[in-house]
Amino acid sequence: MKPHVALLASPGMGHIIPVLELAKRLTNQHNLHVTVFVVSFDQNTSVEQLSQLVINSSNEKLLHDIVLLRSDQDMSVLVDPGASIVIKILVMMRVCLPSLRFNISSMEFRPTALIVDLFGTEAMAVADEFEMLKYVFIATNAWYVATSIYTPTVEENVLEDHTNRKLPLKIPGCRPVRFDDTIEPFLYRNDPIFNWYLSLGMDMTKTDGVLVNTWEDLESKSLEALRDTNMLGHIAKAPVYPIGPLVRPVGPPPVPGNDDVLYWLDKQPAESVIYVSFGSGGTLSSKQMIELASGLELSQQRFIWVVRPPLDCDAGSYLTAEKGPAGFPDYLPDGFLNRTHNVVDDLMIELCMLIMIVSVNLHMQENLCTDYKIGPRHKPRGGYP
Repeated sequence: MKPHVALLASPGMGHIIPVLELAKRLTNQHNLHVTVFVVSFDQNTSVEQLSQLVINSSNEKLLHDIVLLRSDQDMSVLVDPGASIVIKILVMMRVCLPSLRFNISSMEFRPTALIVDLFGTEAMAVADEFEMLKYVFIATNAWYVATSIYTPTVEENVLEDHTNRKLPLKIPGCRPVRFDDTIEPFLYRNDPIFNWYLSLGMDMTKTDGVLVNTWEDLESKSLEALRDTNMLGHIAKAPVYPIGPLVRPVGPPPVPGNDDVLYWLDKQPAESVIYVSFGSGGTLSSKQMIELASGLELSQQRFIWVVRPPLDCDAGSYLTAEKGPAGFPDYLPDGFLNRTHNVVDDLMIELCMLIMIVSVNLHMQENLCTDYKIGPRHKPRGGYP
């Protein structure tokens, strides 16, 4: 009988897709039996839809064991509608723990290990109940892991120097974190988000291992620091496994009409198209939507804009239904599509799902790409907000 492993994915396409790709690798390269638990409060989400996100080549086996975890509790009662998206995800994960426990207990052959993403560390208590091995999967990089593990040990005055005086945060054996590259929790140290971030770092050290989507040649310095007991090894305690690069292969367009987008792109001059997307969790207010549309129109540049209905609160959109109306006259400026027709040719602007880059580590990812000359560094006027 194959070893059985369970994975737990938090809500959001940027969380679900990396977990599904990890599950596919464990199934096809390590011959494991894998069950993926996906937390979702969107009643429109189905196992069939999630299965379609797994792109398989002709010689790969299909991943079948996907289980949706839902709760009947009203989220508007459990958490303030104006709360940050991180807090909402954490509440969702906590509410679904009984469902996770029930599903595992009902299995004839229970998993011997549980792998959770960065929002699922509370589920490690369930792994302890069933005497399962427990791992954390970080889909970003080893530098983020090093920073997360080290932060709970940093003295208050050092954190104040970083957040208030904007001094670099020194990480033993790793590149310092410049303030311009800092992660969001550092900016809100009196907010529950920062408490969660501290818990994440401490929880990593209590696991049987941390799986990171990186590789030795890319981050040898950070990985060595996490292993060296004279640097971060005595803090990390748990072994860190670089399992990358874990990438999603190019496959058939998941949304009808996306092939038209690629065809249109092929006809454009090199480096002439602006791509605008805020990811599966990014939303704009009605006012911001109009301002962005006006800016694109006035620029007279070719563009592709991944449009989502405006949301006039800080809730994020990927916790709600992923589908919207076929046309957008209600929230785009009057005549916008007609006036920009010559710019976008006969490209149809449509609502679609994309992978989200988690905002808590966006700047660190950008810095890593710049250091290795993978892409240019973007610096807004006045620095990052």
